[in-house]
Amino acid sequence: MIKWIGFVLLLACTLDSGAQSLEALQLNKKALPFMKEQNFTAAQSLYLQALGESPFWSLLHLNLGLSFYGQGQLEKAQASYETALKLAENDEIRFAALYNLGELFGKTKKVPEALQFYQRALEFKPDSLETKTNIELLIQDQQGGGQGKGDDQKKDQDQKKSDQKDQKDKGDSEKDKNGDKDKDKPQDGDKPKEYQKSKPQPKKFKSDDLTQGDVSKILGEIKQQEQKIQQDYNRKEVKERPRDKDW
Repeated sequence: MIKWIGFVLLLACTLDSGAQSLEALQLNKKALPFMKEQNFTAAQSLYLQALGESPFWSLLHLNLGLSFYGQGQLEKAQASYETALKLAENDEIRFAALYNLGELFGKTKKVPEALQFYQRALEFKPDSLETKTNIELLIQDQQGGGQGKGDDQKKDQDQKKSDQKDQKDKGDSEKDKNGDKDKDKPQDGDKPKEYQKSKPQPKKFKSDDLTQGDVSKILGEIKQQEQKIQQDYNRKEVKERPRDKDW
């Protein structure tokens, strides 16, 4: 959280009134309500006008940095804070500049740099509870980030194992599916009619294909079969005829 230093603004108006131009003091004071309303563009315009009158006033550079920060212009905010730190006339400005630099680097996840600025700020205000709280939060966030990274790695490993298991299950499923197909496939000894090899069928009789010789041969065979049947019948009749009594 940015340290809004309205109390510093009012104090500076009293302490430095002799060193700064009257117009710069008025513009700085006029910008304060806009800062509280978070109308950073309007406040920035007033601070720039004031710096035209008092370019070496550290408080104006500090407040200008706050207006840049509120608009998300972090590089410009950092430059203004660093200028304020160099031009600082008292420990209040030094503390505020260092604190705000710590806040800025904390926002950009540069934890080591943020911790250094907060620690330096404590040199000028050792009893700052807000600074100590921010340091503690940064340390917890850094430790939590490391744990989160480990959790992400574990999550990736678990996901990898899950993917491998899915691939294995898919392979087994395909194997079972193919096995069922082979099982359903008719075997050689149990083939349906469409798979069985057709047996040779007798040639269908066509009278147009018969010649005179074929007809004569067939008639001869039929006559021979009739004669054989008649002979068999005659032999059977003779065998079964009762014999006359021999008196």
